[in-house]
Amino acid sequence: MDWLHIWHSLLQAVAHYPLATYLAIFLISLAESLALIGLLIPGTVMMIGIGALAGSGVISLKITLLAAMAGAVCGDGLSYWLGRHYHQRIKDLWPFRKYPQLINRGEEFFHWHGGKSVLLGRFIGPIRPVIPLIAGMLDMPARRFVLVNILSAIGWAFAYILPGVVLGSSLALIGAVSARLSLLLLLIGLLIWLTFWLCRKACVLLGRLGPRGERLLLPLLCLSLFLSSWLFLGVLEDLLTLDPLVKADHAVYQFLQSLRTPWGDHLLVAVTELGDALVNGAFAAAVLLLLVVQRKLRAAGFWLLALGGGVGLVQLFKWALHRPRPIAIYQGVSSWGFPSGHTTLSVVLFGFLAVLLVRSFSKRWNWLPFGAALGISLLVAFSRLYLGAHWLSDILGGLALGWAWVTFLGIFYLRGAPEVISKKILLPVVLATLVLAGGWHIHARHAQDLVRYQVQHQTQTLTRAAWLQGDWQRLPGWRIDLAGEVEQPLTFQWAGGPAQLASLLAHGGWKPAADFSFRSWLNLFVPQLSVEQLPLFPLFANGEQERLLLVLNQGEQRLVLRLWPSDYRLPETPLWVGTAETEGAVSLKGLLSLPRGQGDFAAALTLLQQALPAATLIQSNYRQEQGSSRYPNWNGLTLLLAE
Repeated sequence: MDWLHIWHSLLQAVAHYPLATYLAIFLISLAESLALIGLLIPGTVMMIGIGALAGSGVISLKITLLAAMAGAVCGDGLSYWLGRHYHQRIKDLWPFRKYPQLINRGEEFFHWHGGKSVLLGRFIGPIRPVIPLIAGMLDMPARRFVLVNILSAIGWAFAYILPGVVLGSSLALIGAVSARLSLLLLLIGLLIWLTFWLCRKACVLLGRLGPRGERLLLPLLCLSLFLSSWLFLGVLEDLLTLDPLVKADHAVYQFLQSLRTPWGDHLLVAVTELGDALVNGAFAAAVLLLLVVQRKLRAAGFWLLALGGGVGLVQLFKWALHRPRPIAIYQGVSSWGFPSGHTTLSVVLFGFLAVLLVRSFSKRWNWLPFGAALGISLLVAFSRLYLGAHWLSDILGGLALGWAWVTFLGIFYLRGAPEVISKKILLPVVLATLVLAGGWHIHARHAQDLVRYQVQHQTQTLTRAAWLQGDWQRLPGWRIDLAGEVEQPLTFQWAGGPAQLASLLAHGGWKPAADFSFRSWLNLFVPQLSVEQLPLFPLFANGEQERLLLVLNQGEQRLVLRLWPSDYRLPETPLWVGTAETEGAVSLKGLLSLPRGQGDFAAALTLLQQALPAATLIQSNYRQEQGSSRYPNWNGLTLLLAE
């Protein structure tokens, strides 16, 4: 599935039907402000998403703010009218009679703060949708309510939409570097926020429903099982069919390797050691021992099944798929990468522990064990990515497989007789085990593991004759961004050093790009600027940032040259891949000025060739994969250059 096309289709639909979009914004704001209904609407994330659309220039910010304000005013006004019309009788009407505690809390808040409660309540989640209702029930003067309602709606619209505008503007800037990266970052941010929001909301809602909430827990686990299984099978399909996820694997790997630092290695090697077999074994044994001592034999049996099944599933898929890791660090079945064993077992151990403990937490905090399990497993998963021990698809597969197994067992465990396991004993022992076993393991293994996980470079050497005769096509022909998307063509190869190429081009007026300063960043927010005044964004090719960035200003346009390292070299010098492209300035709905490539690579190559001494051009070749839907003007021309 091409998420970039879906994102573009969404933006085009919004742009083609602006009136429908503004009406939807009005209705969302109205529903989010209505009594009780607002509890079911994720208003915060919706308003931030709407603000992101405005910030990206697809819809008008002014009309968006006015529509949101109008919807908020009408929603609170309708709630106020209901309270004014029914007074205390509303407590006996459906659905208000199902939430007497919420109504009582709203009345206490209103009595304590008076008319200011309408203004304050707009920003306090749990009581926000009932305060206008309470104001009407308690006969707050209509004129005073209308004034406070309008003022609070204005503040609410700005407070919830402007962060989204900043997000949308930032994504537009990132989109200039990588279109799919902007979507990827947006999806990741929303996914993390929604995960914790839904986890907390689901547990709070189940707690409020009392005995009925216990019955809804199983359908929720079934839904989680379905989604986890769907994700795992989707990743597995991408691996078997070599879909873009495989390209993203290499791009994300290279990118994270380029970000590695000594302190980052020390920290994340320690994190990954907490997911090693020795620490997991000590953790699992401590939990099992306490369950047996407390005579929770059914829970102990499920705990053993969770651990054994998790290990068995990981080993089975590793053995069946034989998917190599980025680096060789283990022997036997564990030498294969998919799925990540560290990630899967972290999810299984902490996730099923959350299932065992969920009944021992109060209704207010029973979401906490699941949130902690998710956070710990994500941290361990990221450590495996950062250290290069796994590909991105290995991590996604491990997360999905782990949660599918946890929810599958959780369904059968929770269907049995209620079993409350005391967290007052179990949690301190678990934490002590992690600290003692983890601390000892880190102390014993840290120095060796720093060597095991050190950055590894694999470079292939070509002879000069082989490079010229056809091996030049082994070097990448397209820039692959961090999300695995094919971007600009790599139109020349350079045998030499970046400094030598910069020196040769300096005679033709090419200059190193200025640093990306705060002042140049502010220029992005000034509409109708010339491209010469706009900063140059860094671009990544297969996870590597360019090592040379040169610019040649030509009035309303500029030529930009970028050079990246490759995994190949000649016996006497490294081989680099690069692209030269013409850029112009575009205005984004009067909000931003952005540099944008023109896609005319042939003209840029001609100017590049003219600026270099004739002796540097060794050979002109044409690749078979000429042009693309995004860059149809490239004819496949690739220059081979050398000192």
